[in-house]
Amino acid sequence: MKRLESIQKLSGELLGELIEGAETFVLYVRSQKDYEKIKEIFDVDVVFPELEKSFGDKVRFFWTDIDDLPKLSELGVFFAPMVLLFKEGKLKKKLEGIKSWAEYNKEIGELLC
Repeated sequence: MKRLESIQKLSGELLGELIEGAETFVLYVRSQKDYEKIKEIFDVDVVFPELEKSFGDKVRFFWTDIDDLPKLSELGVFFAPMVLLFKEGKLKKKLEGIKSWAEYNKEIGELLC
């Protein structure tokens, strides 16, 4: 989780504000509880800050722990890791598990178009 220190942790209140404000943003959902069982979480912990470095001047990046934000179930998010792409306050894409660098770049690039 140390790798995520430069990225803001999303609270339920802030999630509501971003959705209501029709914001475009990227959210990484992880699970500290399942960190030892689901090794993909470690991989995304490494990749996500690099994505923020590449795209952070164009779109806001956040992360949260699935157990800290029960509201995610309303969005159909029941497991981690997952990267959620929101455009104008609407969930546009769920990237489940670990994806290739090229796929993350492609999907975030399309989000910004």
